[in-house]
Amino acid sequence: MSTLIFGLNMAWKILFIVFFFGFCIFIHEFGHLLAGLWRGLHVDKFSIGFGKKIWGTTIRGVEYVVSWLPFGGYVMLPQLEPSAEPETLKGEKLPPCSPVDRIVAALAGPLFNLLFGFLLAGIMWAVGVWEPAPAQSCLITKVPQILPLYKDGLKMTDLVLAVNGQEVANPDTWDVISENLPADSGTLLLKVKQKEQEVELSYEPVVNPEWTAGLRPGFRIIAVNDRPFTKGVEEVNMEYVYKKGQNVTLRVIDNDGQQRDITYPPAPNPMMEDLGVPFFTASNPVVVGAVLPDSAAARKGLQAGDQLLAVNDRNVATAADFTRSLVELSGSSLSLTVNRKGQEKVLTDLQLPPGELPTAAALGLAFNVMAKRTAPDSPAARAGLQHGDRLVSVNGQDIIDVRMFIDTIKNSAGEELTLLLYRSGTLLTVALRPEKVPVEEGGVYRIGLELAGSDPKVIGHPNPWQQFSNVFTQTYRTLGLLFSPLGNRLKSLTSGQEAESSETQIQVKHLSGPLGILLMLWYKLKFEGLRGGLSFIILISFSLAIFNLLPLPVLDGGHIAYAILELIIRRRLPVKLVTILQNVFAALLIGLMLYITVFDGKRIFVRLHYWLSSTPTPVVEKNSGGSELPQESVSELSPAAEK
Repeated sequence: MSTLIFGLNMAWKILFIVFFFGFCIFIHEFGHLLAGLWRGLHVDKFSIGFGKKIWGTTIRGVEYVVSWLPFGGYVMLPQLEPSAEPETLKGEKLPPCSPVDRIVAALAGPLFNLLFGFLLAGIMWAVGVWEPAPAQSCLITKVPQILPLYKDGLKMTDLVLAVNGQEVANPDTWDVISENLPADSGTLLLKVKQKEQEVELSYEPVVNPEWTAGLRPGFRIIAVNDRPFTKGVEEVNMEYVYKKGQNVTLRVIDNDGQQRDITYPPAPNPMMEDLGVPFFTASNPVVVGAVLPDSAAARKGLQAGDQLLAVNDRNVATAADFTRSLVELSGSSLSLTVNRKGQEKVLTDLQLPPGELPTAAALGLAFNVMAKRTAPDSPAARAGLQHGDRLVSVNGQDIIDVRMFIDTIKNSAGEELTLLLYRSGTLLTVALRPEKVPVEEGGVYRIGLELAGSDPKVIGHPNPWQQFSNVFTQTYRTLGLLFSPLGNRLKSLTSGQEAESSETQIQVKHLSGPLGILLMLWYKLKFEGLRGGLSFIILISFSLAIFNLLPLPVLDGGHIAYAILELIIRRRLPVKLVTILQNVFAALLIGLMLYITVFDGKRIFVRLHYWLSSTPTPVVEKNSGGSELPQESVSELSPAAEK
């Protein structure tokens, strides 16, 4: 049964990718076809797919074929080619077409991509797309003093066994070990395990510039590079990637409640292909998943979706912080600072019920951990758990996130657990007993429950123009940073002053070609289901339109630029010149695609190597499919469905 489910899960993703990715290309070429026929241009062939012909027919002189490779298609319009005497496939001479006709034919491809993108965007506007929960700030939870860089012979798959002769109690990766080392550590002698061999390495730590600049845990980030944000951590990361110049500026509220700016040059991260990504851990505000009826929180007006910023002036970075504060403030009157739809509100005089343990559940709050599906004949199924059940507590302990619940199951030793859950306005209590499943040498306890994650996403309804604007802005910023080194060079030549540059700038190697795009589309389908897949297809369709309108030879924008220039000068451009430009840029474009594909392949290889080289963790497995819950699913609690 599990094999069948896995096969069907794979099949629908593959069919989705083949159809929609191919359709983005098909609709582009179909636009050229219709425009060419409308303007009276000769069309030799229109193919659905590439490669060897499966079927074909000729209608009014146009050969229509279906080919084996089902990704898009192509149209042959010889009169768009740079030739004084264009020819058909049969060698028949054709008259050159007018500049206006060429503009219309070339413009139709990107236009049809735009129309297709707006059509899908209209559908997604109605049904909704997954978006990060709105967050106008994010809270820094960890700022390591030393950067977790892999260098001096240290590799990502290495296991650190000892530091300066001191054995590591729980051998782990360098990322984890380095978090607890001070900035003045000096040269370190590491004993690591590489390919089943123990190796000693001399390691020179690199101090985290964010630590040096004064960034500390507990600081709340409210703006990056003077750009206030609405999506929190996601936008912080993007502002690092898209920054201009050497520095990044964070506007923060520090632990004393003071607002100030912290400016510093971020370090390039070799694990992220030298992009300037944050070397700190931050999280969006903790979101209230549900407010239990007739509770202290409900009586004070707390609502589902409220973001917990502080309790009695203590910043809340995680759900664990919140529950820890409840314990420490037990017996005191509570004051909660929340963000509700962009407005901060303070709710005062909350009291825990007398005699109750100081937990979020006792206050009447539940976090964002929900049941997604149950495995057949599992403890969860027998206990009656259902899709959408919100998990509140287990054995009287708040369920703060997915990991906490997983650890509770793993450490249960098969003892019966009492689970409090919230379903359709009603609190329910169920009892279940985890079952032990043999895995390799040991075993793992499970209840057969697949969960939606604790980091919430919401269904948003951006209108089609907003969706297009997001793609356009991202494309514009990417192209701007790609060409900025050339602009800086020209500026220095003309002004005599060296322009500010950054060592963490977007480069061609950071782009994704067809291979990378297909991989990203797969992940979108895997982790966000159908909504995520369609949202990514919209991005592809809009991006194809924007990219093809660039005034570069061989692109549609290049053909349009030729034709406009001819209209201005009132004569045809020299065929030899246009041919040279076409050939040179075609070679450059092919080379660029091959170059990008090499990096796409390298990324995939590194991931596979890491997965295959790492010590397997039999209880970690992710499985999503077309979820109707807002998060990437985590199935450590379910049987292995994808084997």
